[in-house]
Amino acid sequence: HEFSGACAGCGETAYIKVITQLFGDRMMIANATGCSSIWGASAPVTPYTVNEKGQGPSWANSLFEDNAEYGLGMYLGVKQMRNKIEDNMRSLLELPIGEDMKSAFNEWLSTKESGAESRRISEQVLAVLEKDTTADEATKTLINEIKERKDYLVKRSQWILGGDGWAYDIGYGGLDQVMASGEDVNVLVFDTEIYSNTGGQASKSTP
Repeated sequence: HEFSGACAGCGETAYIKVITQLFGDRMMIANATGCSSIWGASAPVTPYTVNEKGQGPSWANSLFEDNAEYGLGMYLGVKQMRNKIEDNMRSLLELPIGEDMKSAFNEWLSTKESGAESRRISEQVLAVLEKDTTADEATKTLINEIKERKDYLVKRSQWILGGDGWAYDIGYGGLDQVMASGEDVNVLVFDTEIYSNTGGQASKSTP
């Protein structure tokens, strides 16, 4: 069901709606405990859905104190898988493979870090791989390893979400470390200026 479990009039859901409309088909979300984890996962409904191709955000919830690190871990895990795909492609480019495969691999390598472009070329890479009929075992092994990691061909859009209690109070040390890392992650703070989920205690951003 494409509905949140938010209170009537909640302002948080409008922000995540816009972001999922922009990046949802390749989005990964690490959600700190708080209001957004409650309205984001109130069984039996969820605000997160898929497009006509069945592509949509993946979502997981972590603790108040380590959500930034958790989101960074998600990103680094995907980065490792994509680096393995790159290694396989570079190895294949040194072998006698077809021109269509060479062209697809070279374009993927040059657009690997571009979200929209990697979606387009990843579909071409998969089409070329499916057509391959090579009998060479070394080549076949490298191709099969790419196929096994096909879900990682498209560049993910990593998001780390939470309220101001997480971002400015309990999880600030981790958030500071993640932002200082320079890695390609996005952070959205639902700055309600209060601990909304636990009764309204003051936070660092309470006026």
